[in-house]
Amino acid sequence: MLPFGASSDQYGDKPMKLLEHVQQNTATSNPVLPIIYSAGLIQHIIATEQSFPETAPTSLYEYVYAGNGTFVRAKRQGLIAIAPVVYYKAKGLRSISASVQILYSPVPSSLVQQMLEASCIACDAEGKPVEIVFHLYFEKGSWQLAIPDQEQTATSCKPLDNSVNSSYGKAMIEIHSHHGMKAYFSKTDNRDETGFRIYGVLGEIFTNPQIRMRVGIYGHFYETATAGILELPNQLTDCLSEDW
Repeated sequence: MLPFGASSDQYGDKPMKLLEHVQQNTATSNPVLPIIYSAGLIQHIIATEQSFPETAPTSLYEYVYAGNGTFVRAKRQGLIAIAPVVYYKAKGLRSISASVQILYSPVPSSLVQQMLEASCIACDAEGKPVEIVFHLYFEKGSWQLAIPDQEQTATSCKPLDNSVNSSYGKAMIEIHSHHGMKAYFSKTDNRDETGFRIYGVLGEIFTNPQIRMRVGIYGHFYETATAGILELPNQLTDCLSEDW
């Protein structure tokens, strides 16, 4: 990758050389970055000062090569997101910013409270706490909360139905609980959360209720605040606000 302060004169008016260079040197948590140019569902865009197109309606997602790094961009009904993949400096290209935008009103605190309460009572046959997963989707003008049939253990939860018409298939937001543990995204979460949606995890639900959220764009992740996504009940803390 180009180090900060390095000259990009070698690329000049040859943006494809920059594209090839970035593709060969970009790292990500999941190695999904293609090494060749694709004109199909995965698009590659050079963010020049003269040209920065809108998201193509036929794209599944797009890699954007900008002056401040490589970003991944995607759009679905109700959700637009740009997430960083790797940072560097490249002269002659415009800088862009990461962003997460839900085009609906935030999920009301009453639904968030229901998730928190359901997490507190989720247990196995011996009464020991287990994880639980929730799906939120926007339908008929309001947010709908679904608790799907699922496999549950002390350290995992997984919906039984992931078909297109299931709550999993419709979900724009997916949240699961960590009961006594802190709210964090595990290696298992990184492996399983491969779609394009907002993901959240509830933690320390019995003593210090907290939530951490991120957008996932097909294996790339970017943590985001709950503001504009969820209305939080008073007892629930946004981890990202505490981090700062």
